[in-house]
Amino acid sequence: MDRKNRIRRIFDNIESDVDVLVLKNDIQPYFDRSFFYVTGLNKGIFENAMAVVYPDGKTDVAISKLDAITKDSDMTMHTLENKKDLSSIIKKLLHGYKKIGINSRGLTHHDYMLIKKNLPSAELVDVSTALLKTRMIKDKEEIKLIKEACRIASTVAERLPDIISQQGSNASEHNVNVEIDYLLKKNGADHPAFETIVAFGSNSAVPHYIGGNTRLKKGDFMLFDFGAAFERYVSDVSRTFVYGKASTKQKKMYETVHEAQEIGFDCMKEGVTCEEVHRTVKKHIDKSEFKDRFIHSTGHTLGLAVHDGGGLAEGNKDVLAENMIFTVEPGIYLPGLGGVRIEDDVLVKKNGVEILTKNV
Repeated sequence: MDRKNRIRRIFDNIESDVDVLVLKNDIQPYFDRSFFYVTGLNKGIFENAMAVVYPDGKTDVAISKLDAITKDSDMTMHTLENKKDLSSIIKKLLHGYKKIGINSRGLTHHDYMLIKKNLPSAELVDVSTALLKTRMIKDKEEIKLIKEACRIASTVAERLPDIISQQGSNASEHNVNVEIDYLLKKNGADHPAFETIVAFGSNSAVPHYIGGNTRLKKGDFMLFDFGAAFERYVSDVSRTFVYGKASTKQKKMYETVHEAQEIGFDCMKEGVTCEEVHRTVKKHIDKSEFKDRFIHSTGHTLGLAVHDGGGLAEGNKDVLAENMIFTVEPGIYLPGLGGVRIEDDVLVKKNGVEILTKNV
C-alpha cells in the first residue's frame, strides 16, 4: 500500500490550507473509514483509535492495548493505557497547529468536542469532501481487494438456484438469508458487506426490504441483494429469479431491467457524468410499459463503504474517471406483484468498464 501517495492526494484535494489531519474512530459501529484508508490497518477492531496525518505522509496512530500487537514501521504507534491518555496524546501531537482538518462525516459529536476541548485555540476545518473525492479513485491495492470481494459474492450468487432447489417450497426469507451469509464466509468473506436482503413475492417491490420469514410460493419473484467484505473492502450484487414458471409480465420486467443495465455499461467511460448514465438508463425503462417504476439511482460507488461517496443519480454532475468503481443496478418495482433488480460492480476505464462481478 502506497500510503504517502494516498495522503498526498488527500491534501491536494483539500481546498483550504490545513496544517494536519485528524481521523478518529469512536466505538463500533461509529468508525471513520478514512482512518483505515490512510493507515491500511485491517487486522483488528481499532475502537477509539486516532490517526494524525501530516502533509509529508508522516502518520501517528493512537491505539488501545487491545490492538497494540499491530506493527507498522511506516507509522509511529502510541498505545493508549486508558481514556485519559487520548487527551494527553491529542495535546502532545497537535499542540501549536492552527488549522486542523477533520472528517465531519466520520466524526461523532463526542469526539469533535474532545478534540475541541483539548485544542481550544485551533480551528477545526471540515475536509470530508476532499476525503471522499480522494477515495473515489481506487489505487491498485484497493482494486485488488475489491475484485476479491466481487469474486466471493459472484461465487455465492451462482449458488442461489441450488439453495432454492434444496429448500424448495419450505424455503423462507430467513433461512435463505442465513445460507447466503454462511456461504459468503465459507468462500472467504470476513463478513457480509451489509445486511443481506432476501425478498419473496410482493416484498421484492420494496428496494430496501428488511427481510422477514415469508415463505416461497410458486410464481413468486425472489430478489437477493448481498455483498462480501474482504479486508475492509466490499462488493454488492443483486439477483432476481422467479420460483416456477414466470408470467409474461415478469419476463418483460426482467428483460427490460437487463437491457437497461447493459445500456448503463455501454454508457460508462471516463468523461461521462454520473447524471448522464442515470438518465440514459432511466430513459430506457420509461420508454417501456414500466414508466416511473424505476424509483432509485442507477448505482453508487464502492470501496471501504458500500456507498463510498458518489452515485449514478439525477443531479450528480460528477465526471466518471478511470479507476472509479460503481454498482450498476436498475430496477422495476410493481407494488402487489414484486420487483426486479439486477446489480453488478464495474471498474471504470478510459473507454468503457470492466465488469467485476459475473454478470447474468
